[in-house]
Amino acid sequence: MEISKYNSKGGLIISEEAITSIATNAARDVDGVVGFSNRPADVVSTIKKGSLKVMSPVRIIQDGDDLDISIYIIIANGKKIQPVAEDVQKVVKDAVQNMTGRLVSKVNVIIASVEDEKPQSSAEPTETEE
Repeated sequence: MEISKYNSKGGLIISEEAITSIATNAARDVDGVVGFSNRPADVVSTIKKGSLKVMSPVRIIQDGDDLDISIYIIIANGKKIQPVAEDVQKVVKDAVQNMTGRLVSKVNVIIASVEDEKPQSSAEPTETEE
């Protein structure tokens, strides 16, 4: 799927991968999101495309001029699901609308799993005086 827009000066094509990147980068900044899960393979689209490529954590459906987005997230253990999901909906909708200029009518957040947050790595370089 691509979003295409043409005018007298030329055309603009936004790939599904670009929208996926916008959505995951926006959701990554939400407190409580520790990662993403690959969405389950859609048998029909797999047969149509003829490939078994890894499915992305974002599914985009173009409904006329509007976009419907589904995102599969992994939430941190101990976080309340509803507030995190609402924050993800808001930031994904705002980011995609601001960057693409297309209306996002719906953002579905699917909680794929609940996991412990990854510990922060303390393997930062240290300065030594010589």
